[in-house]
Amino acid sequence: MKKPQFLTAVLVIACIIGGAMVGLMVFRHQEIKPPAHPGIEGLLWPSPRSLMPFTVTDHHGRPFALEQLSGKWSLLFFGFTHCPDICPITLSVLRDFYGKLAGANAAGDVQIIFVTVDPARDTPEQVANYVRYFHEQFIGLTGTEEQIATLTGQLGVLSYKVDNNENYAVDHSASVFLISPAGAWVGIFSPPQQAEDIHARFNAIRKFIDSQNK
Repeated sequence: MKKPQFLTAVLVIACIIGGAMVGLMVFRHQEIKPPAHPGIEGLLWPSPRSLMPFTVTDHHGRPFALEQLSGKWSLLFFGFTHCPDICPITLSVLRDFYGKLAGANAAGDVQIIFVTVDPARDTPEQVANYVRYFHEQFIGLTGTEEQIATLTGQLGVLSYKVDNNENYAVDHSASVFLISPAGAWVGIFSPPQQAEDIHARFNAIRKFIDSQNK
């Protein structure tokens, strides 16, 4: 082969290889690019936050850790058992939401969790009586202030005592936090909440997240 022909052949081969490499890079970029936000209100996408390990105490007096969230869709609400209005209203909404899921046989992988922000007064027994009033399947969590802080800190939940007498109230977040079966914070339902709205948005989020894991 003559030198000009050889050089031409080399250039053609180099162009083919270069084009293939560019095409592969573009394909890989497109492949790993997260899908656009589906427009579901309250969905934290495309960067849901994975929870870090924590250990608190459930209403049976048993340890409750990050592992207990695995494989379940968990809706967490933070409050206290002496709460006069926000807590009972929100837990009633969650009871109705859970009832809608149960009525459609779709509650098997869903758990409703009440986390106290007043662990000094809310013993496991106190929390147990409180959550059972709303639904026997609800889970109540308490612990030391430090243990509760390992969970509230991850979700940005703020709370503080209104006064210092023995009948003090506690101001706190009224949002409901949605954790995926993979232990990631994927959604938030801000007040005011309605059971129908949470039901519709939860189903949409669950369908979307499940589609990304296939």
